[in-house]
Amino acid sequence: MKKVLAILIALLVGAAAAAGGIFYFHMKAQPKVDAKSLMERLEESSELTVEKNFYTGIVRFEEGTIRFIDKNGFNMKYEAEIDAGFELENVNIEVNDDSVVVTVPEAKILSVSIDPDSLEFYDNQVSLIKTDRKEATKQALQAAQKDAEEHATGKGILDAANKRAEVIFKGILEGGVGDREIIVNVVGADNAGSADADAAPAEGEAAADAAAQEGEEAAEAE
Repeated sequence: MKKVLAILIALLVGAAAAAGGIFYFHMKAQPKVDAKSLMERLEESSELTVEKNFYTGIVRFEEGTIRFIDKNGFNMKYEAEIDAGFELENVNIEVNDDSVVVTVPEAKILSVSIDPDSLEFYDNQVSLIKTDRKEATKQALQAAQKDAEEHATGKGILDAANKRAEVIFKGILEGGVGDREIIVNVVGADNAGSADADAAPAEGEAAADAAAQEGEEAAEAE
């Protein structure tokens, strides 16, 4: 009886040691990572712009009310590149023993770039009181940015970016978290879906400087 008991105890001790060894190996195999190091990994990546849309549109600028006296206007054709993706400042990472949870807000329009070389002006309407062509072009460019953003949003650029979030973030982080499961949660955000409020005026002014002369020449040609 004592011999049987000794054998059972030996078996239990052996099983416990084996289980402990497996647990130790598992814990040892997991690299030591924290949220800060993973955020730095994201910052090194240039792939948080995950969707691009190219669009050619036309906007109309008009000012004044009396034809031939103070009413001026023109149509402007343009080409735009719209980028959608995720902002790092709104990403949260939580590291657990067996998982890494990445929480990101819904994708938003990160930028709308109008190509100054693509601008074409036509159907110019001039009056005795001429408009400030540079200011008019700037306003037309801002309207073009809004038009391009609305078009891209309507075409589903944000939905497409949200669907790619899991693949993008897993692709960036995997290889540095051991065998932890990477869980990506896309949540709503109050500012999701629109570019920064100051981005359009700033870019519009820069593009207007390059396009104003072309607009004046087009007006004189009419």
